[in-house]
Amino acid sequence: MGKSFFIWNDIDCRSMGVTLAGPVPIVRPEERVKHVEIPGRSGDLTQTEGDDIYNSYIQTATIQVKGGYRVRDVYKWLRGSGYVTFSGEPDRKQPARIIGAITLDKHSHNMDIWTGEVQFYCQPLKEKMISETVEITSSGSTVVNSGDVISKPSLKVTASSSSIMLSTGKDTIIVTGLTSGSKYIIDSDIMEVTDMEGNPLTKNATGTFLVLLPGENIITGSGWSKVVIYRRERFL
Repeated sequence: MGKSFFIWNDIDCRSMGVTLAGPVPIVRPEERVKHVEIPGRSGDLTQTEGDDIYNSYIQTATIQVKGGYRVRDVYKWLRGSGYVTFSGEPDRKQPARIIGAITLDKHSHNMDIWTGEVQFYCQPLKEKMISETVEITSSGSTVVNSGDVISKPSLKVTASSSSIMLSTGKDTIIVTGLTSGSKYIIDSDIMEVTDMEGNPLTKNATGTFLVLLPGENIITGSGWSKVVIYRRERFL
């Protein structure tokens, strides 16, 4: 079995002379709930805040740095916010911020090894290391969300008329005032419609921005010849 490692903002810890004293655990985030006591009733009522709402959490990594001359470079590297990947899930990354002080102490008088802890304040949902898109060219096409929770995709749509309609059956969005043959971005995450130059067209949109449920989703619609979907799959 290979040694444990992590990648922070596209830099593998091993390239910085850093190793992990042990593996970082794989965490399933806690669902955000509220417990309400009902007078005259034993126990309580558990209420979820919404679908797929989870709490952030702290991942603590015990690191070892070989060579005291590297300590300052490690301090400069391990700061701020970005994406972290741990060796237990090498195909996943998650947004995180490094919090708290990092103190590296010399582990041995005979060896130039410095040891300390790094705390990553992790957002609960993970993403694929390599983002994937899917292209559809006809109404009724199936798009699969292989993630564990709903995703809010970004869609690059090539219009074939002055208005387009896209629907999953549950959500439907209509955008008018377009030019046939031009491309447009419908971003469900930030609920915005723009042309390829970034000019806002959200005021031309009615309905509901599309989300993709885990599993198969049937995309129907009209007024377009091609849709490239950046699925934004997310995992627990």
